[in-house]
Amino acid sequence: MNNETDVFYDVVMIKNIKTKEEAISYLANHLHEKGYVNENYGLATIERELTYPTALPTKPIGIAVPHSVAENVIKQAVVLGITDNFVEFNEMGNEDSKVNVGIIFLLALKGENNHLNYLRNIVNYCKVEANVTRLYEAKSVDEANKIFKCEILNTEK
Repeated sequence: MNNETDVFYDVVMIKNIKTKEEAISYLANHLHEKGYVNENYGLATIERELTYPTALPTKPIGIAVPHSVAENVIKQAVVLGITDNFVEFNEMGNEDSKVNVGIIFLLALKGENNHLNYLRNIVNYCKVEANVTRLYEAKSVDEANKIFKCEILNTEK
């Protein structure tokens, strides 16, 4: 998407987590270990999620798109996390509603337009139930990565 070669993309299979805080921390720690975000990114993202929920009630599996402020981003990255069990997030725009999420796109980006561009691609892809099912049921990181890069981000053909 937009030939953004300065953005790192990754896919992580998340096992044995029970809360949105654990899921966000897991993905944020993954990016921190690789040098893409600072030590404040995880907690700042969790705090932002409590105030501005990011779950979308896509069918048949909910998705979430948590992120933090740009000051916590060292180098831009987007990581896709697929959970082995659903995690409850609050719905974007309706924080009283809960969504069972199995797919998490953690955005570590600079610039609001950048977030909106990614969010648009993610939402457009996830509007189709068969797409969500296929992504969630990906058998390997490689398979999920191919879907992520080719079909959601349109970075590879």
